Amino acid sequence: MMGWALPDSPDAYLRLIKAVDREAFAVHVDVCNLVNSPSRFYRNGELIQEVFDKLGRWIVSCHAKDLAWDVEMNIHFREVRPGAGHIDYPAYLKQVAGLPHDAPLMLEHLPNAVEYDQARQHLFELGKKIGVHFE
Repeated sequence: MMGWALPDSPDAYLRLIKAVDREAFAVHVDVCNLVNSPSRFYRNGELIQEVFDKLGRWIVSCHAKDLAWDVEMNIHFREVRPGAGHIDYPAYLKQVAGLPHDAPLMLEHLPNAVEYDQARQHLFELGKKIGVHFE
């Protein structure tokens, strides 16, 4: 999933799945990579719902990161650790936990071990708060 390359939306991913037409072909979700406009940024909870509604049966792994918007002349979304941005993590974690199969949720692109630990801690605390358990 990339905002500037295909597949750039849940519908584009569905077309790709149909075109590949192989049982073993699956989906890796990276919600932040789909956020490529202000409307997707502000309505990312709806985007998360759409992704899981349309692609859930094929999802085998997910990335966990967050986005901050550096407001300037051009649109500039910056990757930050989960909890330091504006992705609807309660919605995301509930969707991942609601999959009918286990799918890893992997942290990525953080600058150091401290940030990884802060992100991990945030996800565990949020999960506990919303009733989602991680192993």
